[in-house]
Amino acid sequence: MILRSHRSAPSRHRLPAAILTVVASAPALAGTPAPLYHLVTLDAPGGSAIAAHDINDAGQVVGRYLDAGFNGRAALWDADGALHDLALPGLGDGEADAINNAGQIVGAFNDYQNPQAGLLWDPGVSPQPLVLTADAGAFVAPLDIGDGGEVVGGYGQPAQERAFVWTAATGLVDYGLQDANMQFQQARWSAVNASGVLVGHWNQHSSNVHAIIGQVGSASVQSMSSMTEAFASIATAVNDGGVAVGLGLAAAAPELVPVVFAADGSYSEIAGATLDQDNGCAAAINAAGVIVGSAGIGTASGCVPGLKAWVLRDGTVYDLYDVVDDHGPFTSFQIGRAINAGGVIVGSGLTADHETLSFRLVPIAGDPVFADGFDG
Repeated sequence: MILRSHRSAPSRHRLPAAILTVVASAPALAGTPAPLYHLVTLDAPGGSAIAAHDINDAGQVVGRYLDAGFNGRAALWDADGALHDLALPGLGDGEADAINNAGQIVGAFNDYQNPQAGLLWDPGVSPQPLVLTADAGAFVAPLDIGDGGEVVGGYGQPAQERAFVWTAATGLVDYGLQDANMQFQQARWSAVNASGVLVGHWNQHSSNVHAIIGQVGSASVQSMSSMTEAFASIATAVNDGGVAVGLGLAAAAPELVPVVFAADGSYSEIAGATLDQDNGCAAAINAAGVIVGSAGIGTASGCVPGLKAWVLRDGTVYDLYDVVDDHGPFTSFQIGRAINAGGVIVGSGLTADHETLSFRLVPIAGDPVFADGFDG
């Protein structure tokens, strides 16, 4: 739908070293330090394939799991770990993709008879979701929700996705494409910040992807920079300071790697964030500039679970699996998917049975409960 697999970009796209610079204060790659995070497993009794997608500043987590009948369930975990199934508009598969600090949640529903519908849950108003639809035959794929209730993502006909913003005042507004004259171009927003800055990407096919930027209230899609138009890039997240992260073509090899976007839209590689892999992505950044992501994403053209998960904090990149106080049922972490203002990370990994499971990582420093590596 939004993230697609492709072969690695051909060598002709390789960037000259003079064009792409590594992050100025190059992060160090950590060895094996003392635990930095307390591991909490996100449970769904009787469920499987548990995937955490987002966390707000209150510690509420949203995502998806499969129930005993292998139906996709949209899920909300409270800060204490209590699980709530979110209501769906009918029989079918659902998922929750993002939550804002007001507790509003967006996701999607598919009954496999009609185009995928977007959903907006507002617990303060009703347990039932508001169904977000577009033109007849068009799917709606919300990917983020701002603290003001702005829902952003992509919608349209198959292989004809266009960026949109929905608000209670305007309904779904078509923000269009970066270049409407380019055959087979698609576009979608990945994220929105408190100032209404929008980031995402356009693509023509799975290997021709380019970061975009916009502003809520201005119905258009803009290139992030001449650099992002020249080279493969995707903006996945933006913090309230306007700093965006994602992935971009590396200077030294035809690989997509984690990047930070500068104010002028150019990007720099996050040194060390591929760990011992060839590629990776940055999935999220909080207000303090702490970044999380994945390494070893193979030929994926988006920010997907890889072979490892990482965090960049205090100028150092850490393999998340190396800095937790307990591994619990996990044999590996695949991605740090989201991070809140308190530095709490959610993501997913694999068990010994190759089952997908999700985690919440709570920073240990400054919390006396975890000072001695408490693992209750």
